[in-house]
Amino acid sequence: MLALRNNSLSLRMLLILISCLIVLEGCGFRLRGSMGGDLALPPLYIQSSGSNLFVSELRQALDNTQTKVVSERSAAALIIGVGAEKLNRRVLTVDASGRVQEYELHYTVSFALNDASARPVLSSQTLSARRSFEFSGEDVLAKEAEEAQLYRDMRRSAVQSAMRRLQALSISSVDEMGTDESVIDETAIDAAGADSNAVDVVP
Repeated sequence: MLALRNNSLSLRMLLILISCLIVLEGCGFRLRGSMGGDLALPPLYIQSSGSNLFVSELRQALDNTQTKVVSERSAAALIIGVGAEKLNRRVLTVDASGRVQEYELHYTVSFALNDASARPVLSSQTLSARRSFEFSGEDVLAKEAEEAQLYRDMRRSAVQSAMRRLQALSISSVDEMGTDESVIDETAIDAAGADSNAVDVVP
């Protein structure tokens, strides 16, 4: 009887653990190494102007890889330059009274990768995502929360797309920076972006 009770408790704990992992995954958390874990670029510095949530999430993603993100530009072999995030909203549909029924949200951020001598390694990439959502003036707070969540989802998709493109870099070519040869494996980049329908990448 005691053994049966212990087995029941163990099964219950396992189910609780699995539920917690599912919740964490849904909130955007990633286990170490689950996204770009084998990315191994030279020491990298992230440069941006002002506060940028994309930068924060990108840094977290890079921390889960073999790439070291340094705090001093002088210690970096590669520099990622990140532009400002742009969040826009436009009306999609209105009712007969002119009240908004549906909005389209647009998220855009750009980044580029250079070596320490400012030579381009990865040309400027514009990551752009769109989402639409129904709006109701009767539940404004809930709709504001939904809008904020959609922007978070688009930002997360943009970070994942950026990570795939960094991962597609030809590491051997990056190690030979300074030559006239391309340091980008274009075929790998095209393949890396092919599975993403959430974020459009515009060179």
